[in-house]
Amino acid sequence: MPMFSVLLCLEFIHIATGSLLHRGRGTVAENRHAQMPATTEPPTIMGMSMGNDKPPAFVVSENSPESVTNVLDFQIPMPTPLPAAWNGVYCKGGACQFRVLPPAPTLPPPTMAPPNPPGMLADPNDPSGNSPLGGPPPGATIGGAATNGAAMELCRGLACLDGMGFPSDSKADAFSFNCMHLFQDVAGGMVGKDDSRTVPEVEQSFVNVCKKRVGPLEVGACPAYAMVFAAAEAAKVDNPTVGGPVEVCHDTYMFIDKFKQAEIDLKLSMVTLPKGNSLLKTGIWRFGTGGNGPNSPRGLKWREFAWKHNKWPVPPAKAEQLDAEGGIIASALLQTKTSETKPKPLIRGQDQDADSPRGLPKYNQNAPCKGKDAEVVPQKQTMYQILPGAYMVPPTEVDGVLFTTCTSQFSEIMMGYAQTPYQVIKLTKDWCIWQSSVTSWVGAADEMGHPEWGHRTCTGMQGLVAYALKDDLADTYHGLSGISVCKKIFLAIGAVHRADTIVADAWAVPGGAGRAPSSGVPAVDDAEMKKLMEAVQAHANKVFASLRGVKAAVSALTDAKMDTSAFDGASLPTAPALPDLPDSNDVDATSLLAIA
Repeated sequence: MPMFSVLLCLEFIHIATGSLLHRGRGTVAENRHAQMPATTEPPTIMGMSMGNDKPPAFVVSENSPESVTNVLDFQIPMPTPLPAAWNGVYCKGGACQFRVLPPAPTLPPPTMAPPNPPGMLADPNDPSGNSPLGGPPPGATIGGAATNGAAMELCRGLACLDGMGFPSDSKADAFSFNCMHLFQDVAGGMVGKDDSRTVPEVEQSFVNVCKKRVGPLEVGACPAYAMVFAAAEAAKVDNPTVGGPVEVCHDTYMFIDKFKQAEIDLKLSMVTLPKGNSLLKTGIWRFGTGGNGPNSPRGLKWREFAWKHNKWPVPPAKAEQLDAEGGIIASALLQTKTSETKPKPLIRGQDQDADSPRGLPKYNQNAPCKGKDAEVVPQKQTMYQILPGAYMVPPTEVDGVLFTTCTSQFSEIMMGYAQTPYQVIKLTKDWCIWQSSVTSWVGAADEMGHPEWGHRTCTGMQGLVAYALKDDLADTYHGLSGISVCKKIFLAIGAVHRADTIVADAWAVPGGAGRAPSSGVPAVDDAEMKKLMEAVQAHANKVFASLRGVKAAVSALTDAKMDTSAFDGASLPTAPALPDLPDSNDVDATSLLAIA
C-alpha cells in the first residue's frame, strides 16, 4: 500500500510538470497566430484591392478615362457572401439524397415592349415627336427609353455601355421591331437557344416566317430570302452563338443597308441610269470619265495598273476571252482546221457557193418580223430574262440598259477575260481601291477615278459580289463571264429587297395568295434608292468641287508664270556697280622689299 501511494504521487507530479511545460510553449494555433504580421492587406483580384475603409483615388492619368491604368488601384467593397447551400441545414443519412433545391420563382413570359405612345419622351417643341436626346420617333422603337441608348445620358469610359447618348437610327429601330415581331410572334420563336444558336438555325427561323407571310407561289423562294439573314450572320460562324432576335435583326439591317449602298456605288439600280438616251449625259457618268468596258480608256488604264502592281488575277483552268458586251466568245468562231472535210450547205436561193459575192454576209442581218412596228425595239424598252419561269411563275427580267451597263462594267473589272468567282470578288475590291486612290487632277486631261469612294465603299462592293457568287466559290475550273456575273447579281438583289419588304410588311395582313416572285430590282421611282442616290451625288459634288478648285488654282498660277507678255524688265532692280580690280602698276616694289 505505501508503495502504491508513492507511484501515484510520482504520476501526478509528471502530469502536472508536462502541463506546465506545455503551457509555456503554447498551442500550435497560438504559435502560428503569433508569427503572423500585425496587419494584413486584403487580397487583390486582377489589380483591384478589396476594402471598405479606404476611399478610391480619383486620379485620371494619360488624359483618357478609357485607360486601364486608372483603375489598377481602384477599391471596391467586399461582396456579400452567397447564402449557404440548403439554407444551412445539416443533413446526415440516406434520406439526404432526396433533397432538392427550391425552384426558381415563377415569372411571366418575356414579351415585346410596345412602341412608345405618341407624346412619350417627346420634345414639345419638336413637331416630329422625337425624344430630347435624339431618340427615334414614336412607334419606331423597342421599349422606349428602357432599351434605347439614345435616351440614356452621355457616357465615356470603361463602365459605359455601347450607344449611350448617341442619336438613334429610326430606320434601324423600326426594322428591328418588325423583325422581332416576325420571329417572336408570327413564327413562335426562333429555332435554337439564344446562348448556342448557329447560322443554319437563323436561316431556318426565317424560312418558318416566310412560309406564313408569302403566297403559295412564292413559298419556294423562301430559302433564297432566308439566305439574307444567314449572310448577315456569316461573320459569327465561329462564335459560340450568333445571339438572340435583337442581335440577328440588327445585323441583318446593317447587312441590307450596306448592300443597298453598294448597289448605288456599282450603278446596279434604275435610279443611277441617265435620264436621256445617251450614257454620256448626266446621271451614271456624271462623275468620272473614261467610258465603260474592257477596251475603254478607263478599262485600258485599269489593266495597265493591274499589270504593273501585281494585281493580275490567276486565270481559271479553262481560260476564255470576253467580248465587248461581257459574253464569252464562242469557240465555233475560232478556226481549228486548215481545210474542210464537209462542204458548207447552200443558203436559201443560192445555186453554188462560188456564185455568192465575197465580203458580204450570207444571211439577212435584220430579219423581218410579223408586225411592222415590232421590227426595231429600242434598248431602253428591251428586257433581258435572267431566270426562266415555271408553271404559273413568270420569268425574271431586268431592264435592257441596266443589264448592258452591268455586263460592260464587270467585263472591265474582269479585264476582258472570264475569271473564277473568287477572282471576280477580289478584282472588284481592287478596282474600287484603284479608282478611290485618285487624290488630284492637276495635270490630268480627264477627271478619272472616284475620289469620293473610301474603304467602306470598296468593302461594300466586295460584299455584294461575294453574296451573289456564294454558291460558286469552290469552282476554280470554269470562269464566269460578265453576263453570268450580272445574272447572279440581279437575282441576289431581288432576294435582298424582297426579304426587306417582308420585314417592312410585318404588321400588314398576309396577302399575295396569287403573287409570284418578280425580279425584285427596285424601280426607277423607288423612294429609298432615290434618297441614297441623292446622298451619294451630294457627297461626290463636294469632293469633286474641291478637286476642281485645286486644279483651277494650279492652272491659273501656271498660266500667270508662263505669261511672257506681262513680264516688265524695266521694273527689275539694278545691281550696284562692282569695284575695279587691282592693277599691278599701282604696286610699289620697294615696299614689298621692306615687308620681306
